[in-house]
Amino acid sequence: MKVLIATDGSELAEKAIRWFARMPFARDAVCEVISVAMRPAFGVMPDDVYDELLSAARAKASKWCQQTSLILNAAGIDAVEVVRVGQSADEITHYAKESQVDLIVMGAQGASQLTRLLLGSTTEAVVNHASCSVLVVRMPLQSPKDQSPIEHPYVAIATDGSDAEEQILEQIRLLGLPKQSKLQLLSVVEDLFLMAPDSESGARLARMSAAALERLEKNLGSVSENVGHSVLEGTHVGNSIVEFLELHPADLIVMGDKGRSAIARFFLGSVSRYVLHHACCSVLVAKKKLP
Repeated sequence: MKVLIATDGSELAEKAIRWFARMPFARDAVCEVISVAMRPAFGVMPDDVYDELLSAARAKASKWCQQTSLILNAAGIDAVEVVRVGQSADEITHYAKESQVDLIVMGAQGASQLTRLLLGSTTEAVVNHASCSVLVVRMPLQSPKDQSPIEHPYVAIATDGSDAEEQILEQIRLLGLPKQSKLQLLSVVEDLFLMAPDSESGARLARMSAAALERLEKNLGSVSENVGHSVLEGTHVGNSIVEFLELHPADLIVMGDKGRSAIARFFLGSVSRYVLHHACCSVLVAKKKLP
């Protein structure tokens, strides 16, 4: 798996990189580290002043890449350093496509309950426009004291049985998780269809959701020895997923970026966006890689 790790030299970016380095899939990945030097945004200025400011921005971006490489090297991970000039989100997504990256790794801006809604404009733009999957690392409110490698991650997987399921399956296999990793499949049946206890529509929807999860569970049997599934009920799909994660803290949740299922309003953008902004764990948005 080819991974592009974006850094802006911030404390949150450093924490995201350290979290990524603890994951088993990081050790076998081909990693590149990218930092973007912003062009001076002032009005008319002498060329020598512009060049000096741009040179300083390049030097700072290079330093951030070097700091990230040191963190990865300490975990036994080699990385190639890349410095680009321009707007951060544009350069990250363009380089990822040029370099045929499988996964972009970034930090989320919000790190507390009060700032959790702040995903960060660059992160959100990359998630929306990247031509490959994006892993947004969100640190738990209480960072664990144990910083040793996470050998067997607990990964939640949200699906509705739509076309996004293939993206998710491909991404999970690409991660190459250890067989002992715990995978928990999630699907949500909205209360709108379950208001009447004897509603045939609601019962049918619940059965279809369970059947879809059972199929996916069987397909993931070759990936993990510990796969389970849960059909959730709620008035809001995204909130139901977030509440489940609060009760059953995962290391990571994997979601599709879009869904075309008429059964439930899953992954039309709004649900993925809601989970990205509210989840208490890292979020991997699985996308079909574009050529």
